[in-house]
Amino acid sequence: MSDSRVVGVRPVNEKDLQLVKIISSEIQTEGESALYLISVKYTNLVRLNLVLLKALLERKQKKGIMITIDRPHQYVSHLLQLHGIDQTNLSFVDAISVQSSDTKGGAVAAEFQKGPFHIEVLPEFIAGSNGSNPDISSEFSMVEFVVMDNVSTLLTYNTMASVETFFTKYLQVLRNRASQRVITVLAMDKDVHPVLFEFVSEIATKTIELSPDMQIRHVFQDNLGGLAKSDISKGVI
Repeated sequence: MSDSRVVGVRPVNEKDLQLVKIISSEIQTEGESALYLISVKYTNLVRLNLVLLKALLERKQKKGIMITIDRPHQYVSHLLQLHGIDQTNLSFVDAISVQSSDTKGGAVAAEFQKGPFHIEVLPEFIAGSNGSNPDISSEFSMVEFVVMDNVSTLLTYNTMASVETFFTKYLQVLRNRASQRVITVLAMDKDVHPVLFEFVSEIATKTIELSPDMQIRHVFQDNLGGLAKSDISKGVI
């Protein structure tokens, strides 16, 4: 973490640092690729994304991509700078495809030109299928994690069927890269779009439920074997 004496930097507070440690312990870095779903109130989504990125970039020392959906990537990049979180090993994909005039943060994003109304083809864009985006495909071949911004926003522009297709294709991309472990973490408010939350929870390796005050309330282990479906019923750890 950057020196707190640097002008303009606001260190992550002690409460969030504790959450960084707890979240980091729940996200496993060994074994197969895995999908983690975090249930959090919408008003805490931005705060949680900062916690996730700090845990993955600094505590676990991983290289990754953030797919921004709810807000332009410049907003997230600026917040990371503001809190002294190193972005060296982070790349962005702007799924909302907005040419923002905001230059705060300085990060450059690969822009998904077909978004946000055709989210079902985003996995091909990331994987570089048919030469769609060789730069981001090269990045993806080296990443160890993917953080997705508020996926509930996808339903503003797409049908539920399109969003389900997006997840199905995305998981297939991960399965096709069996030798490359990629941790995917996404957060959403289960009360905003309960049907979407239920769908994602059924394909998630682990679901973590946070209380409104950002404490871990429950942890559900769904698919113990990774991204493959498991016959094991949900259970609270």
